[in-house]
Amino acid sequence: MRIVSISSAFILATVLLWASVGAAPAQDRPATDDRREAGMEWHGLAKGRKEFEVSDPALLPSRLVLAAQQSGCNYKEQIKEAPTRFITVRSHRFVIVFCSRIVGSHQVFDFSNLQRPRLVEFPFVAHPEGFGTTSDPGWITWNTETGILQAVSGSDLCPTPGGRHTYQLTEQSRSFVLLRVEIQHPGCGVGEWTTIWDAPQWSPLTRPKPP
Repeated sequence: MRIVSISSAFILATVLLWASVGAAPAQDRPATDDRREAGMEWHGLAKGRKEFEVSDPALLPSRLVLAAQQSGCNYKEQIKEAPTRFITVRSHRFVIVFCSRIVGSHQVFDFSNLQRPRLVEFPFVAHPEGFGTTSDPGWITWNTETGILQAVSGSDLCPTPGGRHTYQLTEQSRSFVLLRVEIQHPGCGVGEWTTIWDAPQWSPLTRPKPP
């Protein structure tokens, strides 16, 4: 009986070993398939274009849709009036999505990784404490030639001062850096813009060294 048990155990171990070897490619396959599907979605939509707009929610890539839903962005309601904008700058790929709310705002997703879009957080004035971050900076306009992004924020209660934050996409930091903060009186689209903060120009002695 002992000989039979040892033999049975050996056969069982051999079967399990081959089963585990055969299962390994199957475990890797979903990640490969996901990467392939994300790439096919992107290339089918972009068609080689570096900048374009989409006004049909059914055409948005599924991973972007999931990221927008997770961030609480209602992207469907006003997409025809405010199309989703795709931009590619050097090695960066971004998507600007308008989120419909009582006071709507754009959100920006870093879409460089087609499988995992990342919601971008922007430096933002947090009056009166100083600066904070936000993923809802306001109504965004983008200038491809200068790499300048502006976000205008405000309120539906007028008159309320408006705010405008100006950012620039830099290759060194691979992110949007804050250049200027302005306010508008009386607001609600009326009045002159007044600068309340400008980014300092670093001297060679004070410029932080890269990590």
